[in-house]
Amino acid sequence: MMQRKYGISDAILLETADTIIGYLENDINQFTTFDPAEFPTTFINTVKQKVTDAFIEGGDTFSKTQLKVQTGMVNKEMDNCKTYMEDLKYWVKKSFIDHPAIQQQFGVNRFGEIFGSQPRLIQFMESLSHTIHTHRAELVATGTPVTLLDQAEPLSTALRDANTTQENLKGNRTITTESRIIHLNSLYDLLRKIEDAAGLIYRNEEAKKNLYRISVNQNSSV
Repeated sequence: MMQRKYGISDAILLETADTIIGYLENDINQFTTFDPAEFPTTFINTVKQKVTDAFIEGGDTFSKTQLKVQTGMVNKEMDNCKTYMEDLKYWVKKSFIDHPAIQQQFGVNRFGEIFGSQPRLIQFMESLSHTIHTHRAELVATGTPVTLLDQAEPLSTALRDANTTQENLKGNRTITTESRIIHLNSLYDLLRKIEDAAGLIYRNEEAKKNLYRISVNQNSSV
């Protein structure tokens, strides 16, 4: 698991970087004189871009929000399936009053089991269209609305698509979080480089040197 090199929050790291950039804009010539290879005049733009890119990424909160919204979509589709099955149940029991085994194929008396997990519900909804097709004639004969029978397939597709998007977001969130930490770690490395140089450039100016200090290097998990 990717680890942060710093023991402060991402927000504080970015705030610290912005503050140090402000000081560096006034002092960059002294850093360039000290070590031209490490601190060319363009160095400050490199640090600025790192910070800007991190802000644009939006952070883990953005990923969590996306996942929360999509989870809401999945729950909505599950509720739609439940309402549909409750409506269908009436006609199934009417059509197969003396055939409990057929009723069970339609989920009658199995709601708790079917709705116990998303994968189980998805599997059931995928098979429901076939079950309806097999017994369609009997259902239509007892007055079951054709429009009701035709709803199973689109409901199944909507649920499956919502679930797929949700699972993809979960996987992408892990990748995005690791990429963000790699990016922020590289920013932290730049700040440490600035701090180390400032310690020598301003060795006799404690107050000035302290302007470039960041928190002690610590590791924190993703």
